[in-house]
Amino acid sequence: MLNKGYIEGFYGRLMSLQDRTLILNKLSELSMDFYIYGPKEDPFHRSSWSSIYPEDKAKDLQKFKEVGEKLGIKTYMALSPLISPKDNLKEGIKSIDKKIKQFKDIGFKYFAIFFDDVDFERSEILAKTHSDILNSVSDSINQDNQDSLIFCPTVYCNRFAKGELKDSSYLKALSKEVPETIPMLWTGKEVVSETINDVDILSLKQVIKNPIIIWDNYYANDYCPKKLFIGDYKGREFSVNNPRGIGINPTGLPITDSIILSRVDGSVTTGEILKKYGVPDCFEELMPFFSGPFDKVTALDDLEAVKGLIELSVPLCIDWKSNLQLEWAPYLWNFFIDLNFLLKYRRAEDQKVLEEWAAHRYSSPLLEVIFERNKNN
Repeated sequence: MLNKGYIEGFYGRLMSLQDRTLILNKLSELSMDFYIYGPKEDPFHRSSWSSIYPEDKAKDLQKFKEVGEKLGIKTYMALSPLISPKDNLKEGIKSIDKKIKQFKDIGFKYFAIFFDDVDFERSEILAKTHSDILNSVSDSINQDNQDSLIFCPTVYCNRFAKGELKDSSYLKALSKEVPETIPMLWTGKEVVSETINDVDILSLKQVIKNPIIIWDNYYANDYCPKKLFIGDYKGREFSVNNPRGIGINPTGLPITDSIILSRVDGSVTTGEILKKYGVPDCFEELMPFFSGPFDKVTALDDLEAVKGLIELSVPLCIDWKSNLQLEWAPYLWNFFIDLNFLLKYRRAEDQKVLEEWAAHRYSSPLLEVIFERNKNN
């Protein structure tokens, strides 16, 4: 059976205990399996990784673990030790041991080590450093729990191998040093992959034999913070037990992420989801624009159709009141502003008036691109 879960591994947002509890309850409702805590905005996870969590934050993490435990969800506590080959590895491992001890004292039984998004050369030497860290952590935790330790490598997608996977000195070195029993997180061909399937996993397994858990950024929007994706979950086709699991790394908006988890589960339709959360029916007209990162949208050539979409701003941005609307409001407003700009642009309004209108709503670099192209055309 393919394990499924949630990864709090995004940039730009740090969820609260209440937010995480909502997600844990949704995971339980959908019979999903795990929650990996590793938000980039938690300084004690990454930027100040060697510092012990203060008492108040440690208590929140303990409550998070306890809620997960009661619901039958594995809660992983992740650490991102920013140790380069030039650093004192012995001292670094001492700091990691102190942090793992704190996690264990809080009650955590499952751990993750993240080596993602570090500005170090992806070399054999870096892999040796990471292997030494993983072996040290593995020795210090209770191995009686299956998958009690997982890790994310620095080369976590095909693109970062900078060539064929089989030629990656980093991955080849990891495969020699890291125990094959420790599952590895992987995002596919790209950081955000359009498709991931058995062929991709088998290609990776030719280099490194560890069980694979897909870190799926399909619904992530930290790299495109004005966009939101809530459409069908697609482009993933796997055999049983290949990979070991899939973790969804979405937005950090708790109600939205609950909807996304329902999408991944695949047991309810768009209409059912929107109805459950009280979304006005007219939103279905906008769904093509909020579907997925690789979905193509028909060009808006009909100005009357554009005007019709703009009219939906009242029921969706003004009349609709709910906690979900508060999460979606920035994306809806941005979309309607873009539609208004398109309408004004297509109507060929006075260039100076158009530039003044846009200057109040868009950044200077974007304005230069738009109006420079306009001049060239």
